Amino acid sequence: LATGPKKRNRNFEITDEDRKYWAFQPLNSVAWAADEQVLTASQKIDLLIARHHSLQPEDIQSAPPRELVRRLFADLWGLPATFEHVYRFEKFAGASSSRDNDPGNNNAAIEKEWETLIEELLDSHHYGERWGRHWLDWVRYAETNGYERDGMKPHVWRYRDYVIDSFRDDKPYDQFVIEQLAGDEWLEVQGWTAKTHPKEWRDAIIATGFYRLHIWDDEPDDTDLAEFEDADDTMVAIGSAFLGLTLGCARCHDHKFDPISQNDYYSLLKFMRGIDPYGLSRKGGGGRGTGRIQRFLVPDEESAQWEQDRQSKILLKQSEFDAATDPAVRLKIQGELKELRDLVPPFDAALSVAEQSGGPKPTHVLHRGDPHATKEPVDSRVPEVLQLMADIPMANGGSEQQGKSFSKSCGLRLKLAQWVVHPRNPLTARVMVNKIWQRHFGVGIVPTPDDFGRTGQPPSNPALLDFLAKEFIESGWSIKQVHRMILSTKAYRSRSQSVSGFSDPAYYQPQLRRLDAEGVRDSVLAVAGELGSKKNGPSVYPSLTQEIRDSANPVSVSAWQDSPIEDQKCRSVYLVVKRSLRVPFLEILDFTNSTAPTAIRNVTTTAPQALLLLNDPWMQERSLQLARRLGDLENPEARIRKLWQLAYQREPNPEEIRIATEYIARLRGPRTAEQPEVEQAWISLCRAILNSNEFLYVD
Repeated sequence: LATGPKKRNRNFEITDEDRKYWAFQPLNSVAWAADEQVLTASQKIDLLIARHHSLQPEDIQSAPPRELVRRLFADLWGLPATFEHVYRFEKFAGASSSRDNDPGNNNAAIEKEWETLIEELLDSHHYGERWGRHWLDWVRYAETNGYERDGMKPHVWRYRDYVIDSFRDDKPYDQFVIEQLAGDEWLEVQGWTAKTHPKEWRDAIIATGFYRLHIWDDEPDDTDLAEFEDADDTMVAIGSAFLGLTLGCARCHDHKFDPISQNDYYSLLKFMRGIDPYGLSRKGGGGRGTGRIQRFLVPDEESAQWEQDRQSKILLKQSEFDAATDPAVRLKIQGELKELRDLVPPFDAALSVAEQSGGPKPTHVLHRGDPHATKEPVDSRVPEVLQLMADIPMANGGSEQQGKSFSKSCGLRLKLAQWVVHPRNPLTARVMVNKIWQRHFGVGIVPTPDDFGRTGQPPSNPALLDFLAKEFIESGWSIKQVHRMILSTKAYRSRSQSVSGFSDPAYYQPQLRRLDAEGVRDSVLAVAGELGSKKNGPSVYPSLTQEIRDSANPVSVSAWQDSPIEDQKCRSVYLVVKRSLRVPFLEILDFTNSTAPTAIRNVTTTAPQALLLLNDPWMQERSLQLARRLGDLENPEARIRKLWQLAYQREPNPEEIRIATEYIARLRGPRTAEQPEVEQAWISLCRAILNSNEFLYVD
């Protein structure tokens, strides 16, 4: 009988059992027989799955071509496949199967076509948008601070665009992590500047916005406590997103289940104690001022020169004001002075990290997490149970870097980042490949993707997890290569029903899966022919109904300015993410909780979802546009065929044509100039199609 994880002893100590725990062990290599060594990575994955379930790889039945193409588009793009893509793959698969009598040649040809389709999707910006949104879930991305006023985080959308571009370009994952944890320090080690490497420099500065994504109270009761709340939020995100550890559980006491002590927690926090807090404490003022949270994306000397010129103009104008005696002249100069003082620098800016002068703050263990009850001081180090990895030499400089002096920081964050992504650290690669697997199959090899500790669940197939992690590292930390390996397996391409004796949901497509919130909205726009081409830039505010405006937080609504209608036809990843007022359409369909890292979204089936998709004005308008997209064909059957091709990527069968034709005939009234046929019966049919399971679910 399962009783849950065992609670640790009150007196903290690292035991042999702790050190032998699977997540803290080095990655294991698989011993392959001579004939197995020549297999591709995808074939080896299938072999590991088959071994685990005492099956043969050929026991896994492949899904039909249309099902595969729809699944691939949904996973890599979050958009519906096109009829043309499905038709091409179906036709190719059919022709290949009858081309000659050699099954090997047939299979090789189909495999080649499947690989071509995978590459086409991976090369698209749509891939970056889809998988960038997954990452934003994992790091609790939002564009506001939360709490009562929910103020905006300036320029944070640049972090969103950085993430999207990084996935699209297949930036090595170790570099992706280092840039977020210590991009500014990493640049110094590389010797890169805004002039010598403008794109790399810009990316690394924007990436450090990771440290600014947390919720932030602009008027806390206790400013010291609030500063540690912010730091804890970041610790939780690092543990969840990169390491799969619930680090936050050790803030007030030793972790009750995992071998992470309170001393470990504050020693790890020490790596980040040089950061200038998001809001600088103002003692006795009942509030928090704004720290150095932005940085201009130009060389420092350029922004400094601009500021120097502005101050010179202000001094000159002030002299003119002091010398003037005419009231009208003084009033005019006063206005010019105000303009100069309010002048906004003409440079791009990013929400980014900054460090305080004087090095990191002293750090102590805090009794029950209370900053006013300090205990022993600590220095920076990784958790004791991970000491087998603590002596990892620092990359990009080795021992010389240990004594390197950074111009604007203490260098501790870079040490942390390089430890996180070092190949000898088994957690980081395991966590990422498991999250990729989970997004493709619905369930991870480790079913708790953000918790590899005792309160999580162990891997259902440890050999498979470690094989993927090692391949990930050896590929140069290429996320796209992990996709290629997984998507080419028989397991991924299996039917959506369990195979006899093969019932582990981590290894087969177990059932229909509903599109997520963004997938529903983006697919509706795509099928209606309205999906815009926006690829970056400030976020879009969709229109709010009057009911929402009347009931929402007045502060949130006052800052919500509806964007132009055409701009609103963008992909959902570009919609604003306000913590106090999430986009209603997405929220009803289980959009992420942006206050904490989200590894697995809730999936619900509720009456409001059905009512939204049937009656929402936005859905009504999309149904109208889809009906108009069917063209002005006089033959209803031709329109029905086009509708099925757009929405379902297939031809309707005779029974479906009959039912749809009768439906149109029953609803169609006399055609008039004021009320053409498309405005009623066809809108109703299109709305029904957009509400159907075949549209909203993917095999």
